Amino acid sequence: MKQPEKLIEKQLNSIIKSSPLLDFKLFQVNASHFEFPEKNQWIIDGGIELSFPYTVFCIGWSQDFDSFIFQKKKFKEIYTENNYVELNTGNINGLKKMIMNTIEKVEYKWIDYDVVLDYTMVTKKESRLVELKIKFESNDILHFATIDYELDENGSPNDYSYDINGELLIALNSNEIKISNVC
Repeated sequence: MKQPEKLIEKQLNSIIKSSPLLDFKLFQVNASHFEFPEKNQWIIDGGIELSFPYTVFCIGWSQDFDSFIFQKKKFKEIYTENNYVELNTGNINGLKKMIMNTIEKVEYKWIDYDVVLDYTMVTKKESRLVELKIKFESNDILHFATIDYELDENGSPNDYSYDINGELLIALNSNEIKISNVC
């Protein structure tokens, strides 16, 4: 099933013109994730759900696609197992101020991937969302990207590359994060 990139962009752009962001939730599937509060960055492997008055959008891990996908659905509709937890975002001041903030602009980055269609290993090129930058009227920027990375000698991630099969980077007002197209 191809992700209809222009349709989902059109849907989200239409919603943000008339509605503020009501809430967001972060989900974690595995036991550990990275938190860098001093940089306002997190790397998780479940997803993020963005709630608006009448709908929800989610970048989340899908077992059906074996990758991250971006859809107009709740996280629990994309990730159908029950082995996830919702991360507590209540103590993250920078993220809390996004609630009820009006979105000014959204930037999307899509990359074509060879996606396996079925057990025969036949592949097909599909365009998948790898990055979303949301700019609010307050000039705050919320940045999401599906990534892979290397760990440095201190165990910190670096050398980011786009990867729909990796993890989800979430950054708030971070300096420009360099992500290569090579995965």
